[in-house]
Amino acid sequence: MINGIRRGPALNGVPRYNRNAASTQTNMPSRSFNGLDVLGPSVPDNVRNAWIKAEAESGTNGYGMDSEGKFTQITALFAMSIENMVNGKGQDILGSTVDSAKTAVQKALDRVGIPRNDKEKKEKLFYEAFLRLL
Repeated sequence: MINGIRRGPALNGVPRYNRNAASTQTNMPSRSFNGLDVLGPSVPDNVRNAWIKAEAESGTNGYGMDSEGKFTQITALFAMSIENMVNGKGQDILGSTVDSAKTAVQKALDRVGIPRNDKEKKEKLFYEAFLRLL
């Protein structure tokens, strides 16, 4: 088994790996992934609540990660966070105030511009809802 992927029978001498037969661990606790853990760990509660409500309204979030911790897309906020990290400023881009969160989300909205696909449309809906709720 390699990385939880069970090795299948060889085909023409080349081993095959069956991803569908990967073992699962049932005793691992499930964890809800929240982009605020990275993008704004020190935001006030009203910003945190606005984020949660915007997620519910839009069906997505500004971090591009689903509830299972899988990335669904590279969002503008995520890209801004990585840029900050590379420049030695840390990944927290929302700051610790409502105004700093508004500034970051407005920059993300500007980056999205005119959405080209459904994921970008949902991302933009999230940012608009988040701004409105802040």
